[in-house]
Amino acid sequence: MMHMTVYNLAPCIFSAAFEDDDKIVGGYTCSAYSAPYQVSLNSGYHFCGGSLITSLWVVSAAHCYKSCRSIQVRLGEHNIFTSEGTEQFINSARVIRHGSYNSRTLDNDILLIKLASPATLNSYVKTVALPTGCAASGTSCLISGWGNTLSSGSKSSTANNVTGTASKNK
Repeated sequence: MMHMTVYNLAPCIFSAAFEDDDKIVGGYTCSAYSAPYQVSLNSGYHFCGGSLITSLWVVSAAHCYKSCRSIQVRLGEHNIFTSEGTEQFINSARVIRHGSYNSRTLDNDILLIKLASPATLNSYVKTVALPTGCAASGTSCLISGWGNTLSSGSKSSTANNVTGTASKNK
């Protein structure tokens, strides 16, 4: 589920990592710009997602880290293959992967991206409300992103939603 964006869950924010992490199976096209905190991470192509947490910071997954390339953060997107006039493209100034991230177990799978300049907040680009604590097991959460809506096939060009349930970390 990670490529469609992990941290786009209000009121709960969690990361769910799976072997097939580019899917939003059972998802449906969301209303345009209904997740204005949703960002596309791009290095010549969309490769992952994240959430805008302040005008200068994005949270994403550590497994999205690319050490050899600059990350361009695309905000205000709905269709990632079409220019809609709402987008802001801002390069990363700094990428911070959790120091204890484990790529085998995906423990500490969190990444912060500092933008080179502040995002302009408007009706298409907003920050996500961060929770004050962990979501209780069984809490319904909205997951959004550009991942596959079927178990096989290509990624969606438009943002999609699916509802998931928070569970305890095993």
